[in-house]
Amino acid sequence: MQTIKNVSILVSDLEPHPGLPRLLQSIARQSTGLEMVEILIVIEEGNSTVSNSIWSAIAGIEAIHLIPAPKTLSPSEARNLAAQSAQGDLILFVRSDYRLDPKYLTTVLSVYESSPEADIVYTDYIRLAPRKASSIRPGMVQLPDFDESLLQSRNILGPAVSMRREAFERTDGFKNNTIYRDWEMWIQAANTGSRFFHINYPLASCEHVKISFRERAEDGRCKAMIVINNQAFFHIHTVKWALSYLRGESWAQAAHFMVIPTAVEVSRMIHEFHMKTMGTDVLAQEAIRQFDLSPLTVEASR
Repeated sequence: MQTIKNVSILVSDLEPHPGLPRLLQSIARQSTGLEMVEILIVIEEGNSTVSNSIWSAIAGIEAIHLIPAPKTLSPSEARNLAAQSAQGDLILFVRSDYRLDPKYLTTVLSVYESSPEADIVYTDYIRLAPRKASSIRPGMVQLPDFDESLLQSRNILGPAVSMRREAFERTDGFKNNTIYRDWEMWIQAANTGSRFFHINYPLASCEHVKISFRERAEDGRCKAMIVINNQAFFHIHTVKWALSYLRGESWAQAAHFMVIPTAVEVSRMIHEFHMKTMGTDVLAQEAIRQFDLSPLTVEASR
């Protein structure tokens, strides 16, 4: 595994976010490693309000490159476009609302140096409360050490995940057919043999993003597409659930929000569906009611 010589930080500004300058400032405050960094920002074609000089002044480094992209480009395609232009041995995909701790690069690079088998490094993070949101409080989010069985159910990685270029090149890139593009990418990486390393310390932060109605409405379909895209990573029962959900079969439910059902949970769905179809659930409830009303039960409860 090669030594990390340079780092590419990739960010999309197709939908301008007011937090981008603060992201760049957090990069500029890195204690070491800044001389290794290039920043690639994907911007909308024809956007004349930004320039390299503006962002370079904010970030304090000259190695900033703007990548024009058509308006029709999706977030996943924007990331793939940035990755194609990146020169770094290490790739870091970030959003405009992310912030990096001053020790982020120092710590992450030392992990890659001391653990050459590591392909992907993720850290705990701080969740920031948006302004004028009194019901949401900031706090630290502690993530679990990597476990494939956990990743099969939910996205256990936080923001500002770094990966070796060769790990990214083993995948098919970010997909368009699911809104859970990060989760799907980590599953692709795990399925192609990449090894994950967890830093048990918050080295990044991000804003708490309110879940939209569309995201809730598309949750089941997007989870099913993750499974279909990476069938070899999942149990055959979970693959059956995904196919059945997309076909609209009544037994296949979306399950909990942002959670892919396990094989056991899929078996339970099928069992409960057949119980209801045969009416045995009603018979079981009636039997319990009759038992509760029986003289022996009533007498014993006194």
